[in-house]
Amino acid sequence: MSRTASAVSRRVILRALSASVALPWLESARVNGQENSVSPPKRFAFLFFGDGVHPPEWWSKGAGTSFELGPAFASLESVKSKVNLFHGLHHPEDVVGGHAKGAAGILTGVRPQGGREIRASISMDQLLAQKVGDETVLPSLVLACERPVSGFHESSFSMMYASHVSWSSPVSPVPSEIYPALAFDSLFESRGNKAHVSVLDHVFDQLQDVSRKVSQDDRARLDEYTTSVREVEQRLSRMKQRQQDETAGTASSFQRPANGVPNQLDEHSRLMCDIIALAFQTDRTRIATLLLTNNLSGQVYPFLGLNVDHHNYSHSWQEKEYASITRFWVEQYAYLVKNLDSMQEGDGTVLDNSCIMLANEQWTAHSSPRIPMIMSGSLSGSIATGRTLEFESAKERRMSSLYLAIMDRMGVHLDEFGNSSEQLPGV
Repeated sequence: MSRTASAVSRRVILRALSASVALPWLESARVNGQENSVSPPKRFAFLFFGDGVHPPEWWSKGAGTSFELGPAFASLESVKSKVNLFHGLHHPEDVVGGHAKGAAGILTGVRPQGGREIRASISMDQLLAQKVGDETVLPSLVLACERPVSGFHESSFSMMYASHVSWSSPVSPVPSEIYPALAFDSLFESRGNKAHVSVLDHVFDQLQDVSRKVSQDDRARLDEYTTSVREVEQRLSRMKQRQQDETAGTASSFQRPANGVPNQLDEHSRLMCDIIALAFQTDRTRIATLLLTNNLSGQVYPFLGLNVDHHNYSHSWQEKEYASITRFWVEQYAYLVKNLDSMQEGDGTVLDNSCIMLANEQWTAHSSPRIPMIMSGSLSGSIATGRTLEFESAKERRMSSLYLAIMDRMGVHLDEFGNSSEQLPGV
Protein backbone atom coordinates (compact mmCIF):
# COMPACT_ATOMS: atom_id res chain seq x y z
CA MET A 1 0.00 0.00 0.00
CA SER A 2 1.46 3.32 -1.01
CA ARG A 3 1.18 6.57 0.96
CA THR A 4 -1.27 7.89 -1.61
CA ALA A 5 -3.46 4.80 -1.54
CA SER A 6 -6.72 4.61 0.37
CA ALA A 7 -5.81 5.11 4.00
CA VAL A 8 -7.00 3.26 7.10
CA SER A 9 -7.94 5.55 9.98
CA ARG A 10 -6.45 4.76 13.37
CA ARG A 11 -9.92 4.99 14.94
CA VAL A 12 -11.20 2.32 12.54
CA ILE A 13 -8.21 0.13 13.37
CA LEU A 14 -8.87 0.47 17.10
CA ARG A 15 -12.55 -0.34 16.59
CA ALA A 16 -11.53 -3.42 14.62
CA LEU A 17 -9.43 -4.48 17.56
CA SER A 18 -12.22 -3.62 20.01
CA ALA A 19 -9.61 -1.41 21.71
CA SER A 20 -8.02 -4.57 23.09
CA VAL A 21 -4.50 -3.32 22.42
CA ALA A 22 -2.95 0.05 21.70
CA LEU A 23 -1.10 0.54 18.43
CA PRO A 24 1.82 2.77 17.48
CA TRP A 25 1.18 5.81 15.33
CA LEU A 26 0.85 4.58 11.74
CA GLU A 27 1.35 6.55 8.54
CA SER A 28 -1.64 4.66 7.08
CA ALA A 29 -3.83 6.57 9.56
CA ARG A 30 -3.53 9.64 7.34
CA VAL A 31 -7.01 10.41 6.13
CA ASN A 32 -7.87 10.35 2.42
CA GLY A 33 -4.24 9.83 1.49
CA GLN A 34 -3.29 13.40 2.43
CA GLU A 35 0.34 13.37 3.47
CA ASN A 36 -0.01 15.97 6.24
CA SER A 37 -3.62 15.42 7.31
CA VAL A 38 -2.58 13.64 10.50
CA SER A 39 0.63 14.48 12.35
CA PRO A 40 2.31 12.35 14.96
CA PRO A 41 1.26 13.30 18.51
CA LYS A 42 3.46 15.36 20.81
CA ARG A 43 4.45 13.90 24.18
CA PHE A 44 5.97 15.12 27.42
CA ALA A 45 7.84 13.10 30.05
CA PHE A 46 9.51 14.33 33.22
CA LEU A 47 12.04 12.27 35.20
CA PHE A 48 13.11 13.43 38.65
CA PHE A 49 15.85 12.52 41.11
CA GLY A 50 16.39 14.46 44.32
CA ASP A 51 19.09 15.79 46.65
CA GLY A 52 21.34 17.51 44.12
CA VAL A 53 23.98 16.51 41.59
CA HIS A 54 27.78 16.36 41.33
CA PRO A 55 28.53 19.85 39.90
CA PRO A 56 32.15 19.29 38.69
CA GLU A 57 30.90 16.86 36.00
CA TRP A 58 27.59 18.60 35.23
CA TRP A 59 28.55 20.94 32.40
CA SER A 60 28.37 21.41 28.65
CA LYS A 61 29.43 24.03 26.14
CA GLY A 62 28.93 24.94 22.53
CA ALA A 63 26.32 23.75 20.07
CA GLY A 64 26.02 21.76 16.87
CA THR A 65 29.31 20.21 15.77
CA SER A 66 31.10 21.92 18.67
CA PHE A 67 28.61 20.73 21.30
CA GLU A 68 30.71 19.28 24.13
CA LEU A 69 29.31 17.32 27.07
CA GLY A 70 30.75 16.99 30.58
CA PRO A 71 31.45 13.55 32.12
CA ALA A 72 27.99 13.38 33.70
CA PHE A 73 26.49 13.20 30.21
CA ALA A 74 28.80 10.65 28.58
CA SER A 75 25.86 8.27 28.07
CA LEU A 76 24.15 10.88 25.86
CA GLU A 77 27.05 11.32 23.44
CA SER A 78 25.47 9.28 20.64
CA VAL A 79 22.22 11.32 20.73
CA LYS A 80 23.59 14.73 21.72
CA SER A 81 22.29 16.31 18.52
CA LYS A 82 18.81 15.81 20.00
CA VAL A 83 19.67 17.08 23.49
CA ASN A 84 19.61 20.53 25.08
CA LEU A 85 21.52 21.37 28.27
CA PHE A 86 20.02 24.28 30.23
CA HIS A 87 22.29 25.95 32.77
CA GLY A 88 21.20 28.55 35.28
CA LEU A 89 17.42 28.15 35.25
CA HIS A 90 15.96 28.91 38.64
CA HIS A 91 13.02 28.33 40.95
CA PRO A 92 12.67 30.65 43.94
CA GLU A 93 14.60 29.37 46.95
CA ASP A 94 11.44 28.98 49.00
CA VAL A 95 9.96 26.70 46.31
CA VAL A 96 12.71 24.07 46.15
CA GLY A 97 15.20 25.00 48.87
CA GLY A 98 15.68 22.57 51.76
CA HIS A 99 15.15 18.85 51.81
CA ALA A 100 11.45 18.41 52.32
CA LYS A 101 9.59 20.35 49.62
CA GLY A 102 11.67 20.29 46.44
CA ALA A 103 9.89 17.43 44.67
CA ALA A 104 6.48 19.08 45.11
CA GLY A 105 7.82 22.41 43.82
CA ILE A 106 9.85 21.23 40.83
CA LEU A 107 6.92 20.92 38.37
CA THR A 108 4.71 23.59 39.93
CA GLY A 109 6.98 26.58 40.58
CA VAL A 110 4.92 27.22 43.72
CA ARG A 111 6.05 26.96 47.34
CA PRO A 112 4.25 24.17 49.24
CA GLN A 113 2.64 25.20 52.50
CA GLY A 114 4.23 24.14 55.77
CA GLY A 115 2.37 22.74 58.76
CA ARG A 116 -0.40 20.17 58.88
CA GLU A 117 -2.50 21.53 56.04
CA ILE A 118 -1.34 20.09 52.71
CA ARG A 119 -1.30 22.70 49.97
CA ALA A 120 0.93 22.69 46.91
CA SER A 121 -0.22 23.49 43.36
CA ILE A 122 -1.26 21.68 40.21
CA SER A 123 1.82 20.45 38.37
CA MET A 124 2.66 21.07 34.73
CA ASP A 125 2.17 17.44 33.69
CA GLN A 126 -1.34 17.36 35.13
CA LEU A 127 -2.26 20.64 33.45
CA LEU A 128 -1.24 19.03 30.16
CA ALA A 129 -3.19 15.89 31.08
CA GLN A 130 -6.31 17.97 31.72
CA LYS A 131 -5.97 19.75 28.37
CA VAL A 132 -4.86 16.95 26.04
CA GLY A 133 -5.39 13.77 28.08
CA ASP A 134 -8.83 13.09 26.62
CA GLU A 135 -7.16 12.24 23.31
CA THR A 136 -5.70 9.05 24.81
CA VAL A 137 -6.98 6.21 26.98
CA LEU A 138 -4.73 7.21 29.90
CA PRO A 139 -4.60 10.98 30.55
CA SER A 140 -1.18 10.52 32.15
CA LEU A 141 1.18 7.89 33.52
CA VAL A 142 2.62 8.59 36.97
CA LEU A 143 5.38 6.18 38.03
CA ALA A 144 7.95 5.97 40.82
CA CYS A 145 10.94 3.86 41.82
CA GLU A 146 10.79 4.77 45.50
CA ARG A 147 7.90 4.48 47.94
CA PRO A 148 6.23 7.63 49.30
CA VAL A 149 7.31 8.77 52.76
CA SER A 150 4.86 9.73 55.49
CA GLY A 151 5.14 12.07 58.46
CA PHE A 152 6.71 15.50 58.76
CA HIS A 153 10.22 16.81 58.28
CA GLU A 154 11.88 18.78 61.08
CA SER A 155 11.30 21.90 58.97
CA SER A 156 7.54 21.38 59.49
CA PHE A 157 6.87 20.38 55.87
CA SER A 158 4.94 17.20 55.15
CA MET A 159 7.05 14.41 53.68
CA MET A 160 4.28 14.04 51.12
CA TYR A 161 5.96 16.97 49.36
CA ALA A 162 9.23 15.02 49.21
CA SER A 163 7.60 12.00 47.55
CA HIS A 164 5.44 13.41 44.74
CA VAL A 165 6.21 15.56 41.70
CA SER A 166 2.78 15.17 40.11
CA TRP A 167 -0.18 17.07 41.63
CA SER A 168 -3.71 17.08 40.18
CA SER A 169 -4.75 19.90 42.55
CA PRO A 170 -3.14 21.88 45.37
CA VAL A 171 -4.29 19.28 47.89
CA SER A 172 -4.02 16.11 45.79
CA PRO A 173 -0.76 14.47 44.75
CA VAL A 174 -1.31 11.88 42.03
CA PRO A 175 -0.72 8.37 43.43
CA SER A 176 2.35 6.91 41.76
CA GLU A 177 2.68 3.32 40.58
CA ILE A 178 5.86 1.61 41.77
CA TYR A 179 5.09 -1.90 40.49
CA PRO A 180 6.25 -2.43 36.88
CA ALA A 181 3.81 -5.30 36.32
CA LEU A 182 0.81 -3.22 37.44
CA ALA A 183 1.97 -0.30 35.31
CA PHE A 184 2.16 -2.68 32.36
CA ASP A 185 -1.32 -4.02 33.15
CA SER A 186 -2.80 -0.52 33.25
CA LEU A 187 -1.11 0.28 29.95
CA PHE A 188 -2.80 -2.64 28.20
CA GLU A 189 -5.90 -2.90 30.41
CA SER A 190 -5.14 -6.52 31.20
CA ARG A 191 -5.69 -5.79 34.92
CA GLY A 192 -4.09 -9.10 35.84
CA ASN A 193 -7.18 -11.10 34.93
CA LYS A 194 -5.26 -12.85 32.18
CA ALA A 195 -1.84 -12.70 33.79
CA HIS A 196 -0.87 -16.05 32.32
CA VAL A 197 -1.72 -14.98 28.78
CA SER A 198 0.54 -12.69 26.73
CA VAL A 199 -1.04 -9.43 25.64
CA LEU A 200 0.19 -10.17 22.13
CA ASP A 201 -1.17 -13.72 22.10
CA HIS A 202 -4.55 -12.32 23.13
CA VAL A 203 -4.77 -10.08 20.06
CA PHE A 204 -2.60 -11.97 17.59
CA ASP A 205 -5.35 -12.53 15.02
CA GLN A 206 -6.43 -8.88 15.14
CA LEU A 207 -2.84 -7.68 14.67
CA GLN A 208 -2.48 -10.01 11.69
CA ASP A 209 -5.62 -8.51 10.16
CA VAL A 210 -4.39 -4.94 10.69
CA SER A 211 -0.98 -5.82 9.25
CA ARG A 212 -2.61 -6.84 5.96
CA LYS A 213 -4.31 -3.45 5.64
CA VAL A 214 -1.46 -1.04 6.23
CA SER A 215 1.64 0.03 4.33
CA GLN A 216 4.93 -1.84 4.23
CA ASP A 217 6.53 0.78 6.49
CA ASP A 218 3.69 0.39 8.96
CA ARG A 219 4.08 -3.38 8.95
CA ALA A 220 7.69 -2.83 9.99
CA ARG A 221 6.48 -0.51 12.78
CA LEU A 222 4.01 -3.15 13.97
CA ASP A 223 6.78 -5.75 14.00
CA GLU A 224 9.01 -3.41 16.04
CA TYR A 225 6.12 -2.69 18.39
CA THR A 226 5.23 -6.33 19.01
CA THR A 227 8.90 -7.11 19.65
CA SER A 228 9.06 -4.31 22.24
CA VAL A 229 5.94 -5.52 24.02
CA ARG A 230 7.14 -9.11 24.01
CA GLU A 231 10.53 -8.14 25.43
CA VAL A 232 8.96 -6.29 28.35
CA GLU A 233 6.58 -9.20 29.01
CA GLN A 234 9.49 -11.62 29.03
CA ARG A 235 11.50 -9.45 31.41
CA LEU A 236 8.54 -9.18 33.78
CA SER A 237 8.09 -12.94 33.57
CA ARG A 238 11.78 -13.55 34.36
CA MET A 239 11.56 -11.12 37.28
CA LYS A 240 8.52 -12.98 38.68
CA GLN A 241 10.27 -16.34 38.34
CA ARG A 242 13.39 -15.03 40.06
CA GLN A 243 11.24 -13.72 42.92
CA GLN A 244 9.67 -17.13 43.35
CA ASP A 245 13.08 -18.83 43.30
CA GLU A 246 14.49 -16.42 45.88
CA THR A 247 11.49 -16.81 48.15
CA ALA A 248 11.73 -20.60 47.97
CA GLY A 249 15.49 -20.66 48.59
CA THR A 250 17.01 -20.76 52.07
CA ALA A 251 20.49 -19.54 51.10
CA SER A 252 19.40 -16.04 50.14
CA SER A 253 20.42 -13.41 52.69
CA PHE A 254 17.56 -11.14 51.62
CA GLN A 255 14.07 -12.51 51.14
CA ARG A 256 12.45 -10.67 48.32
CA PRO A 257 9.09 -9.07 49.28
CA ALA A 258 6.20 -10.45 47.28
CA ASN A 259 5.17 -7.08 45.87
CA GLY A 260 6.56 -7.22 42.35
CA VAL A 261 9.26 -4.59 42.81
CA PRO A 262 12.65 -5.69 41.42
CA ASN A 263 15.47 -6.33 43.85
CA GLN A 264 17.81 -3.80 42.29
CA LEU A 265 17.17 -0.20 41.46
CA ASP A 266 18.85 -0.38 38.05
CA GLU A 267 16.45 -3.08 36.87
CA HIS A 268 13.48 -1.28 38.39
CA SER A 269 14.26 2.06 36.74
CA ARG A 270 14.84 0.54 33.32
CA LEU A 271 11.59 -1.39 33.44
CA MET A 272 9.79 1.85 34.24
CA CYS A 273 11.55 3.57 31.33
CA ASP A 274 10.41 0.73 29.09
CA ILE A 275 6.83 1.24 30.26
CA ILE A 276 7.00 4.94 29.34
CA ALA A 277 8.51 4.12 25.94
CA LEU A 278 5.73 1.61 25.21
CA ALA A 279 3.08 4.07 26.38
CA PHE A 280 4.39 6.73 24.01
CA GLN A 281 4.97 4.35 21.11
CA THR A 282 1.40 3.03 21.33
CA ASP A 283 -0.09 6.47 22.02
CA ARG A 284 -1.69 5.04 25.16
CA THR A 285 -0.76 8.28 26.88
CA ARG A 286 1.21 11.38 25.91
CA ILE A 287 2.10 12.58 29.41
CA ALA A 288 4.33 10.72 31.89
CA THR A 289 6.31 11.37 35.06
CA LEU A 290 8.81 9.09 36.74
CA LEU A 291 10.06 9.86 40.24
CA LEU A 292 13.40 8.04 40.41
CA THR A 293 14.25 9.12 43.95
CA ASN A 294 12.48 11.08 46.66
CA ASN A 295 13.98 14.02 48.46
CA LEU A 296 15.87 12.64 51.47
CA SER A 297 16.13 9.48 49.40
CA GLY A 298 16.84 6.12 50.97
CA GLN A 299 17.73 4.47 47.64
CA VAL A 300 20.83 2.25 47.72
CA TYR A 301 23.27 1.44 44.91
CA PRO A 302 25.13 -1.84 45.59
CA PHE A 303 25.61 -2.34 41.83
CA LEU A 304 27.76 0.83 41.90
CA GLY A 305 29.84 -0.56 44.75
CA LEU A 306 28.18 1.82 47.24
CA ASN A 307 26.95 0.72 50.66
CA VAL A 308 25.29 3.88 52.03
CA ASP A 309 21.94 5.40 51.05
CA HIS A 310 21.51 8.18 48.51
CA HIS A 311 20.81 11.00 50.97
CA ASN A 312 23.92 10.32 53.03
CA TYR A 313 26.09 10.40 49.92
CA SER A 314 24.49 13.69 48.89
CA HIS A 315 26.15 15.39 51.86
CA SER A 316 29.47 14.55 50.18
CA TRP A 317 28.34 15.74 46.75
CA GLN A 318 31.90 16.66 45.72
CA GLU A 319 33.19 13.09 46.16
CA LYS A 320 33.50 10.34 43.53
CA GLU A 321 30.76 8.23 45.13
CA TYR A 322 28.14 10.87 44.52
CA ALA A 323 29.52 11.51 41.05
CA SER A 324 28.76 7.88 40.20
CA ILE A 325 25.16 8.30 41.41
CA THR A 326 24.68 11.39 39.25
CA ARG A 327 26.08 9.58 36.20
CA PHE A 328 23.85 6.57 36.93
CA TRP A 329 20.65 8.62 36.80
CA VAL A 330 21.69 10.36 33.61
CA GLU A 331 22.35 6.89 32.15
CA GLN A 332 18.77 5.82 32.94
CA TYR A 333 17.51 8.94 31.25
CA ALA A 334 19.76 8.25 28.25
CA TYR A 335 18.38 4.70 28.10
CA LEU A 336 14.84 6.07 27.68
CA VAL A 337 15.90 8.75 25.19
CA LYS A 338 17.76 6.24 23.00
CA ASN A 339 14.85 3.82 23.16
CA LEU A 340 12.43 6.48 21.94
CA ASP A 341 14.89 7.54 19.25
CA SER A 342 14.99 3.98 17.92
CA MET A 343 11.21 4.02 17.27
CA GLN A 344 10.45 5.28 13.79
CA GLU A 345 7.43 7.54 13.47
CA GLY A 346 6.48 9.51 10.40
CA ASP A 347 9.60 11.12 8.98
CA GLY A 348 11.41 10.96 12.32
CA THR A 349 11.27 9.08 15.61
CA VAL A 350 9.06 9.08 18.69
CA LEU A 351 11.79 11.11 20.42
CA ASP A 352 11.59 13.77 17.69
CA ASN A 353 7.92 14.27 18.55
CA SER A 354 8.52 14.39 22.30
CA CYS A 355 10.01 16.52 25.05
CA ILE A 356 11.80 14.37 27.63
CA MET A 357 13.16 16.14 30.69
CA LEU A 358 15.39 15.08 33.58
CA ALA A 359 15.73 17.45 36.53
CA ASN A 360 16.81 17.70 40.14
CA GLU A 361 15.44 20.27 42.54
CA GLN A 362 18.82 21.36 43.89
CA TRP A 363 22.33 22.01 42.65
CA THR A 364 23.90 20.37 45.69
CA ALA A 365 22.29 18.71 48.70
CA HIS A 366 21.59 22.02 50.46
CA SER A 367 21.84 24.63 47.72
CA SER A 368 19.48 25.58 44.90
CA PRO A 369 20.90 28.58 43.01
CA ARG A 370 20.10 26.76 39.76
CA ILE A 371 18.10 23.74 38.59
CA PRO A 372 20.12 20.89 37.03
CA MET A 373 18.12 20.01 33.94
CA ILE A 374 18.40 18.14 30.61
CA MET A 375 15.85 18.19 27.81
CA SER A 376 15.72 15.95 24.72
CA GLY A 377 13.49 15.87 21.67
CA SER A 378 12.27 18.71 19.46
CA LEU A 379 8.46 18.43 19.85
CA SER A 380 7.98 17.89 16.14
CA GLY A 381 10.60 20.47 15.18
CA SER A 382 9.27 23.27 17.41
CA ILE A 383 12.41 23.24 19.60
CA ALA A 384 15.95 23.43 18.22
CA THR A 385 18.26 20.81 19.76
CA GLY A 386 21.96 20.03 20.15
CA ARG A 387 22.65 23.17 22.21
CA THR A 388 23.98 24.55 25.44
CA LEU A 389 21.66 27.26 26.74
CA GLU A 390 23.17 29.54 29.39
CA PHE A 391 20.81 31.50 31.62
CA GLU A 392 23.01 32.09 34.67
CA SER A 393 23.27 35.83 34.04
CA ALA A 394 20.12 36.23 31.94
CA LYS A 395 17.40 38.65 32.99
CA GLU A 396 14.76 35.97 32.51
CA ARG A 397 15.75 32.58 33.91
CA ARG A 398 12.65 31.26 35.63
CA MET A 399 12.03 27.55 35.26
CA SER A 400 8.30 28.25 35.09
CA SER A 401 8.95 30.32 31.94
CA LEU A 402 10.37 27.22 30.28
CA TYR A 403 7.26 25.28 31.27
CA LEU A 404 5.07 27.95 29.69
CA ALA A 405 7.07 27.65 26.46
CA ILE A 406 6.81 23.86 26.36
CA MET A 407 3.09 23.84 27.08
CA ASP A 408 2.54 26.44 24.36
CA ARG A 409 4.28 24.19 21.83
CA MET A 410 2.00 21.36 22.89
CA GLY A 411 -1.06 23.46 22.19
CA VAL A 412 -1.79 24.51 25.78
CA HIS A 413 -1.70 28.31 25.91
CA LEU A 414 -1.59 29.87 29.38
CA ASP A 415 -1.15 33.45 30.50
CA GLU A 416 0.83 32.40 33.56
CA PHE A 417 2.17 29.39 35.40
CA GLY A 418 4.04 29.10 38.68
CA ASN A 419 5.86 32.39 39.19
CA SER A 420 5.97 33.38 35.50
CA SER A 421 3.77 35.17 33.01
CA GLU A 422 6.12 35.00 30.01
CA GLN A 423 7.76 32.24 28.01
CA LEU A 424 11.48 31.62 28.27
CA PRO A 425 13.26 33.31 25.34
CA GLY A 426 15.58 31.33 23.11
CA VAL A 427 13.88 27.95 23.53
